[in-house]
Amino acid sequence: MKNKIHLFIGSVGATIGLFVFLAYIPQIISNLNGDKSQPWQPLIAAISCLVWVLYGLTNQPKRDYILIIPNTLGVILGTLTFLTSL
Repeated sequence: MKNKIHLFIGSVGATIGLFVFLAYIPQIISNLNGDKSQPWQPLIAAISCLVWVLYGLTNQPKRDYILIIPNTLGVILGTLTFLTSL
């Protein structure tokens, strides 16, 4: 029972994480349309996500895909948001 609760909470957290990083898409579109925004928050978020991806990849005895999947999206979209806001 404890493992099912743990998996459920992790899945909910991963889903919320995906939506958090998908929220960057409108900012990326605005940046590409010339409405530049500050670049630092998405850059720091991308770095944070990268650390969590590395943590998930090095987790023993098995990789933690609940961390890896949403944070990989965060690395990609955070970096893209940073680059388009320059």
